[in-house]
Amino acid sequence: MHKLGFTFVFLLLIFWSCTLEENAPVLVSTEEVLFVGGDKIRLSGRLLTNREVLANDHGFIFSTTSSFASPITLSLGEKNGPGRFIGEKGGFAIGQTYFVKAFAEVEGQRLEGEVVELKTLSPAINSFSPSYGVAGGEVVIQGKNFPQGTKVFFGTQEAQVLQNLFESKLTVKIPAPTGQVVVPIKLIVQNKEIVLPTPFEYQAGKYTKVSEFPGNLRIYDNSYFSNSSGFHVGLGKIKFADLYPSFQRYSPSTGTWSEVSFPGAARRFAFASSNYLGGGAIETSRDVFQFDRSFWKINGSNFERLSDLPFTSREALAVDFEEKLFLLGGLDGAGLVVRVYDPVLKTWTNKRNAPVALGKSGAALVWNNRIIVLASNGQVWEYNPFQDSWQLLTTYPGNKGQGYPVAQIIGKKAYFGLFRATQELWELNLETLVWKTKNQIIGLPQSINVGHFTFNGSIYFLRAPEESVSGTLTMELYKFDPDAI
Repeated sequence: MHKLGFTFVFLLLIFWSCTLEENAPVLVSTEEVLFVGGDKIRLSGRLLTNREVLANDHGFIFSTTSSFASPITLSLGEKNGPGRFIGEKGGFAIGQTYFVKAFAEVEGQRLEGEVVELKTLSPAINSFSPSYGVAGGEVVIQGKNFPQGTKVFFGTQEAQVLQNLFESKLTVKIPAPTGQVVVPIKLIVQNKEIVLPTPFEYQAGKYTKVSEFPGNLRIYDNSYFSNSSGFHVGLGKIKFADLYPSFQRYSPSTGTWSEVSFPGAARRFAFASSNYLGGGAIETSRDVFQFDRSFWKINGSNFERLSDLPFTSREALAVDFEEKLFLLGGLDGAGLVVRVYDPVLKTWTNKRNAPVALGKSGAALVWNNRIIVLASNGQVWEYNPFQDSWQLLTTYPGNKGQGYPVAQIIGKKAYFGLFRATQELWELNLETLVWKTKNQIIGLPQSINVGHFTFNGSIYFLRAPEESVSGTLTMELYKFDPDAI
C-alpha cells in the first residue's frame, strides 16, 4: 500500500505539472536597441514562455507619438517557438524621436512589449579630400549617419555618389564646373542641407589662342622682352634658314603686330630684360661660335648702344632689379656666375656664385625684393641681392622636360612650367610655398617657349613647334587666365 500510494501521488504531480505548462503565459519583451543611425533602426525583442508556442506574426511597431498614432509596422512574419528576434528598418526621418515596442500575434491575441523611446541621429561631416581637383575625379567625404539617398552638390552641380560605405564614407564623382573655380560642397539628406565649412577648388586655367607670329615664321634661339611699348620677339634663327635680324612687337591691348628694327648685328642666344640686351653668338660651324659682345640699353622699342661687354655671354638669364641688371649663368663655363651691371657707374661686378648652374634652360623673375630662380633641375631658389645670399625654397613638382620653362608672377603667385616638349603648368604660392597644378596648355605638345609676358592679370605664351616638326606650322600666341575654367 505504501508503494502504490507513492506511485499515485507521483503520477498526480506529473499530470498537474503538464497542466501548468499548457496554461503557462506568453509574454513579449522589447529587449534592446542594437543600432540607431540616421534613417535606420535595429532592435531585438523576445517571445517569453516555457512552452511551445506559434506566433502567426511578430515584429516591431514605431511611431513619432507615445500614443502610437499613425504607426509604422515592421512585420517579421511567423515565429515558431519562444526566443529572441531581431528586426531592422530604414526610411526614418533623421534627428527624429520615435517610440517603439515589440509585438506578437499568438493564439488570436496581440501581445505587446514595453515602449522604448529613441532618437535617430543627424548626419555629421568630419573631412573630405581632396579639396582641389578636376571634373571626373573622385572626392571622399568622411563622417557619419549618411543614409541611402544622400545627395552631394558641388555648387549647383549634383555629383554622382559612387559608394556609400557603412553610412560613414561617401565617394563621389566631381561634376563638371559651371564657371566658378571655388564652390561649396553641400549634402542634402532628406530635407536637410549641410554645407561643408571648406570649399572645393576646381583645377583652373583657361588658354585662348589670340594670334600667330607674322610671316608664318618659326624662329629659335631668339631673344624677347616686354615693356610699356609691348612684347618684343626677335633675333635668333629662322627654321632651317638664316638669322632673323629684327624684332616683332605685339600690342596686347590692340592684338596687332608691328616690326621693330634692331641696329645691331643679328645673333642667337642673346640675353634680354625689359631694359637691356646684349651678348649672343653666331654658330659658324657645329658647336663653334663667333661671340658678339655688343651691349644695348632698351628704351621702349629703341636701342641705345653702350660699352661692349667685358665678357662673352650665351643663353644667360637677365633680370632688372633696383635699376641694375643682374645676369645669371649662361653657357661656356658661366653657369654659376652672377654679374651685376650698374648703369650709374657703368661697371660690371661679380657676385657670389649661384648654387646651381643657371641659364635659359631655367627662368628668373623678381618678387618682393628678391630674385626667384627656377633651375633646369626643378629647384626654386631665392636670391637676396642685398645680402648676396641664396636660399632653396622648394622644388618644381611637374615634368621638367628638356629645360626652357616659363616663369611669371601675378600677385603672390608664381607660374612655372611648360618645359620644352611638356604641357604642364604649376602655380606656386610664394608665401605658403604650396604648389597647385593648372590645366594643361592646348596646342602642339612638341613645342618650345619663344617668349612670355603678363598683361592685365593674364599670362601670354608664344610657342613654337620644335624645329624637327615638319609642315607649315607657325608660332602661336596664347593667353592664359589662371583662375578661369
